[in-house]
Order: sequence, then structure tokens, then C-alpha cells
Amino acid sequence: MQLVTGNRFKDFAAASGAISAQTAIDRLLAGESCNLVIGQGVSEQDANVIAVLGAAAGHRVARPALDHRRAGRDVCHKHHPENQLISAPRRAESDIFEADILVDDRNEILSDHLTGCHLQGMLLIEATRQMFIAVGETQYEHLGVPTNGYVVFDRLTAGFEQFAFPLPTWIRQTVTRAEKVKDDRVAFAASIEIFQAQGRVAQSEVSYTIFDAGSLGPKEERLANKAADALFSSLGISRDDVTADQPVPMAGA
Repeated sequence: MQLVTGNRFKDFAAASGAISAQTAIDRLLAGESCNLVIGQGVSEQDANVIAVLGAAAGHRVARPALDHRRAGRDVCHKHHPENQLISAPRRAESDIFEADILVDDRNEILSDHLTGCHLQGMLLIEATRQMFIAVGETQYEHLGVPTNGYVVFDRLTAGFEQFAFPLPTWIRQTVTRAEKVKDDRVAFAASIEIFQAQGRVAQSEVSYTIFDAGSLGPKEERLANKAADALFSSLGISRDDVTADQPVPMAGA
């Protein structure tokens, strides 16, 4: 069996003996015998091509993730599939939910550069963010959680216990608070853990509130306008005094 990772995880492949998705496809098309395990970074399209080619040739292609499909735009709040990092959350126990982390190496967080062999910490934080929003919106409808509401973070702390690599990864959320605090909002608190075969790699504590967009949107607009006024006030000028050809003095100038 040979591990397949995304095309951009070259350092990990060199260190672990893995091959890239493109190399796996090329070998299968060339008729080489290869039994494969799909790791992280492989796009859904490439994974499907590898699975089809492998099955047609009678090779074994293992996809360890329990759920191979990304949760989708409405659940992840991400428009592009490569930025959707989790599968749909599934209930493991009362108030405990799990999902697979599904990394595509075209993801926006990985688009600039990769350092070393491991998955970036910010990628794990983004997966955590997608998970707690998804759990709140899809698992607590009975509390009247607004669909596509405003999600406001109250607290997010993250701890990293060991490197995570481009290998099968899953995430678990234990909800410790789910309370409808007003008609237009539901408050949550949760512990979130990320695992690979070698054990837990990261954990977070979060608290957040999901608001109805119709009630919070106007308030946010008022606060945005107030913040802009505060900027001009700190510069000692009025917004009405600024014209297109008049430079704005910078603080300390």
C-alpha cells in the first residue's frame, strides 16, 4: 500500500515515501500495479479518478474517511469546494458530534506556501470554525437557531499538542452550552478536538452566538458607521471636511 497526498505536499511525500495525486493517476494510467491509501490534500475530483482507475484495474484504493463528501456551501459558509474543510457533522452521542476534515491542497489557507511536512495550524483553526458553525446551525434547529445567521465569536482558544500531517483527520465537538437567550439568538459553548491516528493533535474551547441576520445586521451597520466616525475624530477632522483632493492626515503626522 502506498499513501497518496495532495500535489503540494512535496516535503511530506519525500519524508514519508508518499506519492502525489498526479503521480498516482499517471501510474494507474500507465498500467502499473499500485494499491493506494488516500490522504489529505487530494481534491475530491482527483480522489474519484484514482478510485475509478484503481477499481477498473483491480487495485485496492482505501479512503479512510467515514464520509467522503464535503459538507457544502450552506453548512461550511464557504462558496468554493476547495475551501470547505469538513464533512457534514454526525451525532456520536448526545451533544457530541464528529466530522471528517477533508483538505484540498488548493485551499485558500494553503495557497501561498507550505512550511515543512505538517498541516498549518491556521488550517486546523479554520476547520474548527467551520465545525462549530455547522454544528450550531444543523444540529440545534429545535432551539430555533437562525439559518444563515450572523455568527459572533465570544471566545476561541486553541492549543496544539503535536504536528498534524496530510493524513486522515477527524474533528469532534462536545457542546457544553446550547441556550436560546433571546428570541433572535442562541448561545453556545463547546470543546473541540482534532485527531489523527497518532492521537489528539489540537484542541479548542469556544463560545459563540448565532443571531438572526435581520436583527443584528442593522446594529452592525450602525456600529460600522460609528467606528468610521471615531477614526475621523481621532484625526481631528470631520468626515464632511474631507474632499477627494484633500489628503487625510495620519495619526502622529
